[in-house]
Amino acid sequence: MNKKMNLMLSALLLAVVCFAQGDFEWERKIDNVKGKVSLLTNGETWVLVPADNPNGRYISQQLPEEYKKDGLAVVFSGWVGKIPPHVRMMGTPLKLTKISVSRADKKKFKLKKSCYSFK
Repeated sequence: MNKKMNLMLSALLLAVVCFAQGDFEWERKIDNVKGKVSLLTNGETWVLVPADNPNGRYISQQLPEEYKKDGLAVVFSGWVGKIPPHVRMMGTPLKLTKISVSRADKKKFKLKKSCYSFK
């Protein structure tokens, strides 16, 4: 019974990961949004929190590894995805086109690059 439960949980996790990496319907473009990088309480999910909406969260798989620093101030642009009906997500999908940090934060967090652009 325990093996069946583990197999079912693994299959569910795989389905969620595959769906999360799928294409979303991109609703609108946002430009030069000021915000902060934040680690959710689950300890695994990094989000972008807009400065003008501290309750909002964007999730992007394109967030550079070196920018995964809690509290890092960023300016980002991209396409906001539409969450499909009957799907719960920890944040709104975001397809980044650009993300940058200030020179001060680049130095403070010891980052290699102050700006990333994506196609």
